Amino acid sequence: MTEKEYSLGLSQTQVAPGTYTFVADNAGTIAHALAISGPGVSPTQTSAISPGSKAQFTVTLQQGSYELWCPIDGHKALGMDTHIQVGAAGSTSPSGGATPSSTGAGGAY
Repeated sequence: MTEKEYSLGLSQTQVAPGTYTFVADNAGTIAHALAISGPGVSPTQTSAISPGSKAQFTVTLQQGSYELWCPIDGHKALGMDTHIQVGAAGSTSPSGGATPSSTGAGGAY
């Protein structure tokens, strides 16, 4: 996922259930972070990510909708908010550099 003022860029918005590692790449000029919440996932987030740096977390996603956002004050309201759908009809595993996890379907963003 690429983060910058004030947007989030995902390689895909529909994926199969599985374990995924989200890598947040701060391509902006100020600090950002990445958070996720949804079915079966306790709210999880990175610490603040300096410009030009990366941070990551790994979560297991089950069928449903998940929200991803920047939890830095005010960034979500400025547009750093998106959703992914897991297990929808026609969903696919991530591509373009994604590496399946050892727990089945899944990969890295």
